[in-house]
Amino acid sequence: MTYEIGYRRPPASGRFKPGTSGNPKGRPKGSRNFATLLEQELQQTITVNENGKKKKITRQQAMVKRVVTNALNGDARAILLLIDILKRTGQFNAQTTEDLLPDDYEAILDSYVRKRQSGAAPKA
Repeated sequence: MTYEIGYRRPPASGRFKPGTSGNPKGRPKGSRNFATLLEQELQQTITVNENGKKKKITRQQAMVKRVVTNALNGDARAILLLIDILKRTGQFNAQTTEDLLPDDYEAILDSYVRKRQSGAAPKA
């Protein structure tokens, strides 16, 4: 059988041998990435004292409790962080500016404009 060597057809001597990796110094088997390591650390349980009772919760739950507590105590950074998290998860619906205005805001604006126009006559 004749074998034509060319584009996408390497010679048999240049191919990987069966069972041999193309990247022998690459990622070792069983190694974990950062996200997996972080997940494992956050899922470990710790003992906390809550209302005089010892309770076992995950580190992640403890972090959430700390952020919420700080936000309730008035920490501005914790409040902003919590709002950002709620927005990203879709649990926070910010009011639009129209919701904040009174129902008759156009009438209020019109009366303000009329007062300004009648009281501020151009000086010559």
